[in-house]
Amino acid sequence: MIREARLRDLLPAGSPSRLEASGVVAADGHYLVVCDNLRAVAVIDADLSRVAANTLNPTGPGPGNGYEDIARDPVTGHVFLLVESAERDGGHQARVEEYDESFRFVAAGWLEYPLPRPNKGIEGLEFARRDDQVYLLGLHESGGLLVFRPGRRNWRHVATVDLPAGLPLADFAGVSVAGARIALLSQESAAVWVGELAPDKWAATGPGRVRRFPRGYCTVEGVCWLGPESMVVVSDRAKRDSRPARCREKEESLHVLDLDDLSPAGPVNPAGPR
Repeated sequence: MIREARLRDLLPAGSPSRLEASGVVAADGHYLVVCDNLRAVAVIDADLSRVAANTLNPTGPGPGNGYEDIARDPVTGHVFLLVESAERDGGHQARVEEYDESFRFVAAGWLEYPLPRPNKGIEGLEFARRDDQVYLLGLHESGGLLVFRPGRRNWRHVATVDLPAGLPLADFAGVSVAGARIALLSQESAAVWVGELAPDKWAATGPGRVRRFPRGYCTVEGVCWLGPESMVVVSDRAKRDSRPARCREKEESLHVLDLDDLSPAGPVNPAGPR
């Protein structure tokens, strides 16, 4: 790891002690972090040391106890906060809230894709522009990477990214796209798949590669590219009843890493999600 720190050590006194980190983006020398137990956005200086300058910005009331991921439009500075699943018309869909660069509410809308149950929803979110069009990419826990375009009020599902068959990840927990580069994070496999997207269609251009996190990084949840071979990752809280004690060493933390420091991984679950 290039550097890492516990989130509770990076936020001002009086901030919540439980910080179930679930998503991160890098912007203007800061990391914007969301937690799935807080309706707020943490703004953390990228050097992970200037604690006094860091803030926790509440977003106000709304569905869900927190956010599953965060995406950002680099042109406007607006951020998009993902509510994994909420009730709608007798079923469940994910919901996205848009805020401006000062975290003032702009709009909210549904990701129009049916979800089987409340806790099996959209786990990751990314913002993209192609051919002067705006898109959101929603990473379904088991259904793949979904492409949404803005409609009159909500976000319409218009495509599903063609990923390599038999992608060796046991689940999907986070997504980041930078140019042609794409990273898909798996918490269960403690691994990240790195590939490239075609410029003219929603498809990966090859098999990519999988890298495994070191022992103890059991709860990796959100990811954002920093450069061609570097990224920032956040870790959730380890479940006390199902995770070994060693998983608590790296929980609720922010990690800046170089891909070369991760081990090449063989197949984890060849029959897993596409």
